[in-house]
Amino acid sequence: MIPTNQEIVIYPKTGKLVGLSVLSLVFVVLGAVFILAGLAEDETSFVLVVIGAASVLFFGGCLLYLISRVVNKKPSLVLADEGLVDNSSAIGGGELKWTEIREIVPYEFMGQPFIGLKLHDTERFLASRTGFQRLLMKANRGMVDAPINIAQNTLRQPLEEIYGIMVDKWLRANR
Repeated sequence: MIPTNQEIVIYPKTGKLVGLSVLSLVFVVLGAVFILAGLAEDETSFVLVVIGAASVLFFGGCLLYLISRVVNKKPSLVLADEGLVDNSSAIGGGELKWTEIREIVPYEFMGQPFIGLKLHDTERFLASRTGFQRLLMKANRGMVDAPINIAQNTLRQPLEEIYGIMVDKWLRANR
């Protein structure tokens, strides 16, 4: 158990990031194959080209993000007495004070454990994000109840342990 009365710095699992990078690269290559196959047909197959382009764009973006996370040794999560810094995903919540958080909720989505952070003023928080982040966070809100979601899949510490520390720091800050 990590002591909760100090700043907690949690780094990503490098092996998991490398594995996801390789998987993204495979989908980028498959997308390129779809594009080439679509263009090589006598009558260009528009569907193959569109699927291939979507695959290259989406997984290419994922690949760039994952490589940047492997190269940049920035922590995924920092838990301090005043608040937290969430860089656990491409749309991480960034810097938040504990007093901005209304509720901390553990949940599962599609078999994956998460910690959801519900805010007092979600609209103000979303307005402070970039256009792309805001778009992704709003899409995420259509699937889950919290605007900020921290997944277990790339964090080194167990999510239950992180949740316990977060709740302890949040309760102390909101006394």
